[in-house]
Amino acid sequence: MTEPACPVCDAPSRTPVGAPYVGTVGILWWKRSFDERLHRCEEGHVYSVRVERSRGAEHVSLEAWEGLDEWMRARTGSEPSRRPPGL
Repeated sequence: MTEPACPVCDAPSRTPVGAPYVGTVGILWWKRSFDERLHRCEEGHVYSVRVERSRGAEHVSLEAWEGLDEWMRARTGSEPSRRPPGL
């Protein structure tokens, strides 16, 4: 699958940002697996490409973000750690 263009400026993806965010959503028999990846376009916008799969169907959605910290707060519901990694 080719990566979709930026939803803000329609520029192509330049680099992926971080590791993919994967998991499942839903309850009991209605669970859907998803794979969400962050990208940065040539203009510097950060956006997520989320692919949800269920019963043979695949749904792709794009969402623009102000930055990595905003995306992280939306996914975890908390502020990013102020401590350096490894401490």
